Amino acid sequence: MKLKGKGFILRHIRLSDVQAFFECYRGKNIKEFLLKIPKNLVEAKKELKKRVADLGKGKPFGETFAIEVNGEFAGYVDLSHLNLENSKHKCEIGYALRPRFKGKGLASKATKLLTEYAFKKYKLKRISAMGRAKNKASARVLEKAGYKLEGILRKNKCVEGKYLDDFIYAKLK
Repeated sequence: MKLKGKGFILRHIRLSDVQAFFECYRGKNIKEFLLKIPKNLVEAKKELKKRVADLGKGKPFGETFAIEVNGEFAGYVDLSHLNLENSKHKCEIGYALRPRFKGKGLASKATKLLTEYAFKKYKLKRISAMGRAKNKASARVLEKAGYKLEGILRKNKCVEGKYLDDFIYAKLK
């Protein structure tokens, strides 16, 4: 499965992507924005195995796509919670880039392309995304991809004794 964008392609993620996949979690301030981060390559491989096994099955990570630029893994974008029993009309989208690919509009373009694909393939009515309220770059990715801010979930997560606010964005069909 390949989706073509301007200057990149999206393809299903593979186990051979593990090193570059792990690098997506090594960026500046990443610990502030994600709850679960693989601490080493072994943990990253374990997570990637789950994502590959879940491809197209509607499990937690329904479809994970590598973002490829000139044949190089730049990051990933995923659709999760697809085809769950009581919510077949919606899913969630997420993304991460390797540090050197950030700030170039790539995440927004990949998110937009995957959103169009998901609406068409799965006949969805809603795609949402959540993130830390202070993660302005992630909010901008979603805004550029056509998502609208629905609200701020105050004190939504507790990490190391600190309560963190999250945003929720969505795009409707």
